[in-house]
Amino acid sequence: MNRDFANPFADYGTIVHGERFIGRKNGLQVIESRVIRPRDPGNLAIIGDSRIGKSSLVYKAVIDRRDELLAKRLLPIWFTLSNYDHAPVFFRSLVARCIDELKELGWFSLNIQQAAERALQDALSWSEGYWRIQRFFEKVRKEGIRVLIILDEFDHARHLFREDISAFQGLRELSYRPEWRVSYIVTSRRTIRDIELQTQSISTLDGIFYKYYLSMFDVDGIEEYFDRLTSIGIPDNDSLREKITFYCGGHPYLLELLGYEVVEFFREEQVVDIDKAARRSMPAFLSQYDRMRELLREEGKLDKIIQVLFGPVVDVKWTDVENLLKYGFIKQDEQGTYTAFSEHFQTYLEIVERQFDWDLWPVWRQTEKALRQLITRMMRKKYGDNWIEALEKAKSHLKRTIFDRCREAQAKEERVYGNRASSNLIDFTYPQDLFTIIFAEWDVFKEIFGQDKNYWGQRSQLLAKIRNPYAHNRDEVVYDYERQIAEGYCREILAVIKQTDAI
Repeated sequence: MNRDFANPFADYGTIVHGERFIGRKNGLQVIESRVIRPRDPGNLAIIGDSRIGKSSLVYKAVIDRRDELLAKRLLPIWFTLSNYDHAPVFFRSLVARCIDELKELGWFSLNIQQAAERALQDALSWSEGYWRIQRFFEKVRKEGIRVLIILDEFDHARHLFREDISAFQGLRELSYRPEWRVSYIVTSRRTIRDIELQTQSISTLDGIFYKYYLSMFDVDGIEEYFDRLTSIGIPDNDSLREKITFYCGGHPYLLELLGYEVVEFFREEQVVDIDKAARRSMPAFLSQYDRMRELLREEGKLDKIIQVLFGPVVDVKWTDVENLLKYGFIKQDEQGTYTAFSEHFQTYLEIVERQFDWDLWPVWRQTEKALRQLITRMMRKKYGDNWIEALEKAKSHLKRTIFDRCREAQAKEERVYGNRASSNLIDFTYPQDLFTIIFAEWDVFKEIFGQDKNYWGQRSQLLAKIRNPYAHNRDEVVYDYERQIAEGYCREILAVIKQTDAI
């Protein structure tokens, strides 16, 4: 076998450009229609999670076409906002970088030169310096030059402009007035409005931008990815696609990360083993997941996605679901069910959910934990340490309906997450499972719970309904009074268990 081939994903993690770029037809069209084609272009904010491909999209749409754009007197200038520590330095650099580009192109006329010298004079007040910056771009505009400023990593503006919130208004004015209008493409994880609010700005900068949310690859992008993967001789089949989709969904960075290891393993061993390649990639996968979790937590969305995917749904609004969909963290199938963007990330969130500190409804988590502890304690008294196996023999239907499914979930978690997975099988049960076990061993539990099965059966049904993921019952509304009743049931269960000294 010829091993002398280039790995098509060798530069994963960097800006993808040229022939390496795949997919994103809709995004490219949005940039073309909003910014490139119009004689008087508008401003565009590209919003998406980290490593989703925002910078690559802009680079492909603009920088890769620089010569073509320059021929139309459209001058693109790229700024990475995180490179700046002070707002005045940043605004002066708008002029300084533009001067460098104009000189290189031979577009640096005498009128522009005079305006540039005035704009870059030292010891100017903010208002005077800003007015001169406007005059500089006015001179550039009069020469028939349209300036397109790309502000990458715009989230940094919440730090850069914190001490000078008028800077947001300054950016707005540079693009608002037709005399000196510049155009912007901004990339950020947060909306410009959220960034402004974090600096307590009262600017209306957000209002001059069209917002485009960039999330996972669509079907066309994924097809291009598999074409790229199989271009070096890897056979394309259903197994390859299913396993890669399991790990990555349509996440561009994760697809490239895994693709790199798949190709290298194929080079070394002449076989395709997605699971082994994934194990090589796992530290980077987990690092990305941890980063996503932290950003979700920071923005108050971690508890929302946990509720949507696993319940109980306490305070999720429809706008929260829409937001998670726009960013691509979750997706919806034809049945209306919501899942994470990949099964692998869903399993990661299941681990997070078990460790999650529920500030919203702690009594529910306390109740689940207490029931699991109670069942474990009472069954050990009756059957010994290997109580699950003994219980399965005594009540065979529990093996089929509960424990086999729990083992599958546990094995899946161990396979993909190793020692992060729970070793306690009962952790993988649902609330309805817990009551099914209790009712199957009612002779053991009836003295603890006091009332009959029907009494507790009604309570278990409501608790199961509340606990079910929001996604699985889109049309089934859980009303506030039902949550209040369920909370009362939880407190009743905790009180009953406490009175028995079982926990």
